[in-house]
Amino acid sequence: MEKETEQKMTVNGFQFGASEDVEIAQQELSAIHYIEKKIENRNSETVLAVYHATLEKRLFRTPIGYTYLRELQKRLIKQGVPKEQIRPIPLYQVYNNDYKKEVKPVRMIKRKVRKDNTKQQLRNSLLLNVVLIILIIALFAITLTADNPNILNYRTAILNEYSSWEEELEEREQAVREKEREYNGESEDSGSR
Repeated sequence: MEKETEQKMTVNGFQFGASEDVEIAQQELSAIHYIEKKIENRNSETVLAVYHATLEKRLFRTPIGYTYLRELQKRLIKQGVPKEQIRPIPLYQVYNNDYKKEVKPVRMIKRKVRKDNTKQQLRNSLLLNVVLIILIIALFAITLTADNPNILNYRTAILNEYSSWEEELEEREQAVREKEREYNGESEDSGSR
């Protein structure tokens, strides 16, 4: 049982501690086979270009990929490419627990850059929030002072409209009553003659 687990966690002679790493290593092995088919019998310039492209894209992260990159370096040297043209293989891991005493790896340097970016993003976000708050306050001011009924002043607008209707109706009723009195007064005068 333990032997089966050991075999499942081994890829190309390297035993991994996590199944996710095994999957990554198998993907890298597939990529290596693909690259080998493409650069087989190619000139040193093509191999060098592929080598640099894999470094830039960080295509390999496991010992399987690093081993292949080292083999490509050796192949390029055998093909006569000067060592100065062959970039070293960057390792994005720290193998010493006392790394603070030594040179910081590239990954640590990039985090500082990200912190500067986050400070800038925080400033931009704060500025944007202040502008949005000012716009919201302006919208509320416009809404409260507008003559048109809206969700904030609809009750007052409706009450004002009803009261104006009520006043208008009372004025009309008063006018009708006066006309009735005039009519009733005329009809009494004409009836007594």
